[in-house]
Amino acid sequence: MPALTSRVYGALMLGAALMVGVSPVAAAEIKFAFEMFEGDNPEYNAAKAFKDYVENKSNGELTVRLFPGNQMGSVRDTTEMVQAGTLEMTLPSDGAFAGFYKPVQVWSLPYLFRSAPVAWEVMNGEFGQWMLGDIEEKTGIKALAFSQNGFRSFVNNVRPIKTPADMQGMKIRTMESPVYMEMVKALGANPTPIAGSEAVMALQQGVVDGLENPPPVLYAGGAADVAKHLTLNEHVLGLHIVVASKTWFDALPPAHKAIVQEGARVMAAVENVQKTEGDWIYAKKIAEEKGVQVHTSTPEEKQAFKDAVYQPVRKYISEQVGEDLLQEMETSVGAAETKLYGPSN
Repeated sequence: MPALTSRVYGALMLGAALMVGVSPVAAAEIKFAFEMFEGDNPEYNAAKAFKDYVENKSNGELTVRLFPGNQMGSVRDTTEMVQAGTLEMTLPSDGAFAGFYKPVQVWSLPYLFRSAPVAWEVMNGEFGQWMLGDIEEKTGIKALAFSQNGFRSFVNNVRPIKTPADMQGMKIRTMESPVYMEMVKALGANPTPIAGSEAVMALQQGVVDGLENPPPVLYAGGAADVAKHLTLNEHVLGLHIVVASKTWFDALPPAHKAIVQEGARVMAAVENVQKTEGDWIYAKKIAEEKGVQVHTSTPEEKQAFKDAVYQPVRKYISEQVGEDLLQEMETSVGAAETKLYGPSN
């Protein structure tokens, strides 16, 4: 085809595309992989909110393709892919992300957060925003937002847990995380690290006496089907980090960068609220549908647990991340509490 004719043909095709309302440029696809399965659960709903926000705000110039249920590999796999620039986005938990960025362990201090709104203030405040930037600097991963992965509580098949003494001698499944193992040791129990995929079977077969997870995970994951007792003691606030490939993100036009940043905040807000309400919604389901005996710890009981575990775990985390970082976190929590509740008497 002669050059002039080729240019005319191209112009005609462009005009035809515009006449029928079809853009001649394909929308940029964002592949977003995460651990939780598709369905009505906080993680999936939050990821869907991100997808809807980004696609609508970009007028279809950006599309989001979700890969739930570890379709693209484990959390570590997808985080490595994001770091290498072969995947746009993923959603690691703090436990998995500690292998990439040790300071994230500071969020795992037991009984650090009096309530979920206190944690949200810290996530969105000066400390949280500093850490998002530090993650990018230290790992080369673009960290967009922190979100709540639920308050973790204990289930077991031995007895109701109301005091630290009730846990003496129990074998408790933990994540393969030294922080959680130190916490269980401080309660007089025996930590038994087992992969999440094997945890429910271990509880059912008596390999362990109990385990810990947020109520929505206990319900959906099957632990509530084989446990006798649940104590809502909320010992650690689990964290999610919305992360993206820095190479991909830096190449976006400024308007698209802003939309992705905003979408991450929307996603975090959805997960924060749904994880919080999930604690009581799923605790009720666990009691009524599964027949599990549920005990909600009183403030006095929580204080007894905190007295037993806070300093031993704090000492371990301090050795990992440094005393200065711990003090900065504790100061940020104090400021958040003052903002929400007013000066303490």
